[in-house]
Amino acid sequence: MDVQAMLDQGREHHRAERYGDAGRCYKAVLEADPDNVDALNLMSALAQMVGDNQMAANLAMQAIRLQPDWHAPYVALGNACHAGGRLDMAVDAFQKAVTLCPDAPEAYLNLANVLNELGRHAEAAKMAVEAVVINGSMAEAHNAFGNALAGMNSPEEAVEAYQKAVYLRPDWDVPWFNIGVALAAQGKHVEALASYRHSIGLLDSPVKRYNLANSLAAEGRLAEAVTEYRIALAQAPDYVDAYNNLGATLKDMERLDEAEASLQSGLQRAPDCADLHWNLSLVQLMKGDWANGWREYEWRWKMPTFAPFLREFPVPQWRGEDLTGKTILVTAEQGFGDAIEFCRLAPLLTARGGKVVLECRKGLQRLFASLAGVERVVAPGDDYGAFDFVVPLMSLPYRLGLTLQDVPATIPYLSVPTAAATFADVAGLDGLKVGLVWAGGATRRDNAQRSCRAADFRPLLDLPGCRFFSLQVGPEAAQVADLPGVVDLAPRLGDFADTAAALAALDMLVSVDTGVVHLAGALGKPVRVLLSRPSNGFLWMLGRADSPWYPGDFRLLRQERANDWAGLVGRVAAELQERAGA
Repeated sequence: MDVQAMLDQGREHHRAERYGDAGRCYKAVLEADPDNVDALNLMSALAQMVGDNQMAANLAMQAIRLQPDWHAPYVALGNACHAGGRLDMAVDAFQKAVTLCPDAPEAYLNLANVLNELGRHAEAAKMAVEAVVINGSMAEAHNAFGNALAGMNSPEEAVEAYQKAVYLRPDWDVPWFNIGVALAAQGKHVEALASYRHSIGLLDSPVKRYNLANSLAAEGRLAEAVTEYRIALAQAPDYVDAYNNLGATLKDMERLDEAEASLQSGLQRAPDCADLHWNLSLVQLMKGDWANGWREYEWRWKMPTFAPFLREFPVPQWRGEDLTGKTILVTAEQGFGDAIEFCRLAPLLTARGGKVVLECRKGLQRLFASLAGVERVVAPGDDYGAFDFVVPLMSLPYRLGLTLQDVPATIPYLSVPTAAATFADVAGLDGLKVGLVWAGGATRRDNAQRSCRAADFRPLLDLPGCRFFSLQVGPEAAQVADLPGVVDLAPRLGDFADTAAALAALDMLVSVDTGVVHLAGALGKPVRVLLSRPSNGFLWMLGRADSPWYPGDFRLLRQERANDWAGLVGRVAAELQERAGA
């Protein structure tokens, strides 16, 4: 047998993708010449292609032992280790390959790809650039460079790299998809949709449908997003992230039973997925299913979002033990509004015989001093003194076993501290005095959705017999300039105790869903809460105009269409006109 002719024949079959024929040729060569490094190297590539990564690695190492100064078997070994998940070994192999052959672009490319998977994006970028310098027409190298830039949080530059890959290989689906991901990372979801769809047209896949759905959801096109999530799940029935995001989207559409079914399907496949449990808790709490919802809410501690609130203490978590003669520290978590809403639960621990030390952020400390049934109010970092148990504030509904009917509904449960700023000048004015707030805190992911603009309140300003006051704080307070005649109280608001004093001087609050509505509710003031659609205020539940948390003159006004602030303001205007004329 002519060994070289058989090897060449095998290469021909290999190039023509007749892999079975190629393998038979290589085996024949190795039977005749067991030390033929070309055949070993090519057989390694074939073994890796069919998924036998261990065999591929063994063949490559055999070739390396026979010819240690040849870069090609190191590339084959790197490919086998990469495919087999042994990434560090793959890096070593590819680095040896580029050392032996500094002008081998595929070795630099493959090294860049593995480094990207390892999160070593700066190193990956250098390797990808080396590949591009050697062969500027290698679309894969431009794509790898884009991946490195995306990993270094430079999505705009990543798009440019992906576009070069697309120019070189317009029928390759991968860079089109990556362009979509990078555009979505910049919030350019409409442009991302076009890239995703182009990529799907070239080669469909569940992950592409999933990302397409995510951008549709971000654009408020929820029904279309649901369709795409379901296509992804039809293609990949175990796609846990798709179940999660489908459930979250159905929740936003207020299709709670379907949302719960999707999340439960995800949990059947991934019972320890914190995101699924978290979204399930929101759905169940919106449905009023507190028994299950608060239990699921405890999964928040497994999510990175809540990591800043998770702290270790040298005492046990309170899980319902007898508190007689014991001191318990209730720790702060989440936003100001959450703290104001849930602080009413702390005295329930006192009723069980405990002494309660309530922790809160400094902006609430003076205000919470007015809460009855609490031994001490402290801020993070203060001396807590000795205590026997600790419990996070928003774990109290679960630990106490509360139902909707058990919510302490004695209003007011907070009062204006005597040392707060005085607003006698405001209280003495005639007319119906209405406070306005148009934006929440920027730290919440849905803040743009739940907030409106100050200018949306303009239709109220000409109502006879009404005076308006801004209680808006933070960067958005400057928008008061868009409301002629509105008195800006923000410069006089140092903390929530001062805001409480301002509310006491007013007759009513009109606000988007943010902390001040909870403060006004806790003080027993009339409140109109303007809720966006969708609304992520899960404790406002679904379809209710009232709230069990704030009985009395506290009303939830819900958008019928997304972004329809004008409709809500119109309803407020009609009510204020009636009140002012009474």
